[in-house]
Amino acid sequence: MRHSAVILAALLFSFNESLVVARKNKYIVPGATWYDTDGNVLSAHAGGVVKTNDKWYWFGQNERLDDEDLFSGINVYSSSDLLNWENEGRALSPIPGTDIGPDKVVERPKAVFNIPTQTWVLWFHADNSTYGELRQGVATSPNITGQLKCLCTFVGRLKAMHVFGSGPYTFRETFQPLGGPSQDFGLFQDVDGSAYALYSNGDADSNHDNLITRMNANFTNVEEVVYTFYDFDLEAPTILYTGKRYYILMSHKTGYRPNNVVVFSAQKLTGPWSVQSYIATLGTRTWNSQSTFTLTVGEREPTYIYCGDQWATADTLYDSRYVWLPAKIDDQTGSFDIEWHDLYTIDVKTGHVTVPEGQDYEAEDGLIAGSDAYVTLCPTCSKSRIVTGIQGNSTVTIKNIIGTGEPQWVSVHYHDPDGLWGDNRGGVSVLSRSATYSVNGGAPITIIQHSGSAGIILSQPLNITFNEGRGNNITFAGLNGGTDLTP
Repeated sequence: MRHSAVILAALLFSFNESLVVARKNKYIVPGATWYDTDGNVLSAHAGGVVKTNDKWYWFGQNERLDDEDLFSGINVYSSSDLLNWENEGRALSPIPGTDIGPDKVVERPKAVFNIPTQTWVLWFHADNSTYGELRQGVATSPNITGQLKCLCTFVGRLKAMHVFGSGPYTFRETFQPLGGPSQDFGLFQDVDGSAYALYSNGDADSNHDNLITRMNANFTNVEEVVYTFYDFDLEAPTILYTGKRYYILMSHKTGYRPNNVVVFSAQKLTGPWSVQSYIATLGTRTWNSQSTFTLTVGEREPTYIYCGDQWATADTLYDSRYVWLPAKIDDQTGSFDIEWHDLYTIDVKTGHVTVPEGQDYEAEDGLIAGSDAYVTLCPTCSKSRIVTGIQGNSTVTIKNIIGTGEPQWVSVHYHDPDGLWGDNRGGVSVLSRSATYSVNGGAPITIIQHSGSAGIILSQPLNITFNEGRGNNITFAGLNGGTDLTP
């Protein structure tokens, strides 16, 4: 991604800053960088979460800045509250010379437990660097994390040791399911214990279908097509069951560019399935995310959580984020709608979602400097006003922010209509634009703000430590006098 830029007049700031004390992982913050309990960036992209023994386990692709290999591993994290995630290590690592070698594609991992064999089975999409093999892969382990665990007692020297587990998942094989291609991958386990593989059959002229296939008895292959969505050409499938209806979410195929995720519903996996509808406000491109899995949290009145990946670019996958949002589901109409929250917390026992309140600060009430920035009308903005033209030497400074002396979450609400998205005068799509902010006169910090559409107000989460009390300032400016156009 090129960071040569400023905010054009198209990237406008009208924002409410919700200031809430942000203790470590106290909230789910969609679009923020998430950290594990060791303080490292949580890397579990395009993954899946499974719950066992009152703990959730999150499997996902390892993407790091210093990784040079195409496939560097599948990570697994555990949590008892969906907020604080412990790194359990590498569930699957590259094996040179095999279908999961460092030069191969291994992505969209999902884990499921097979009761008859007492085995955890890790599924994934397997491919080569050009996505020409279109296969599914399987690895197995007797324990969920695939890691060695040691319970040791020390009294001066080792007194007792008990080792359980057998190390990382054992790679078994890759294959084309039922002799056909498999593109992307999702997994669903029904209430009766049956497991299903979800995938597209590729981009060949004769394909473009999406399949639900039943797995065999030991969950190591598929044996039957249950339903085919003919000629929909979608990807990133995930299924949720409410007890009354099944909901399958899938995205369009636009690479790492976000799009409008769609949902179908049915009373049976075999159909008939409803027509498709969108799950988020149009113009947000599903709040700049792609579907990857869903969560059911709570018992009596559960909350359903949409879990998506907010991809960066192919060259900066390590900077991709996560967007987890509560969903409202109506089994009578088959609607599935996700609600945006800047941050929230959830009670894992009851499923109750709590959204904290904060203090609002309006950009148009701030100090505007430079020759380009000005206040103008914005019908969808708070108080119907916005500051635009923050480019070149122009800035806007919000003053007298109340700080706690501890880290606080700041939600910056902005408008980026992306005039070049779909513009027929060129071929460049503006996926994001860059700006800088500085706190109390400090060094500027670069932020990347994802694109939206006309009238859509998006939110950028920042974690800032202000001085305690009043008198804090935050200044927003363009970046290096240009525009960040991401192809």
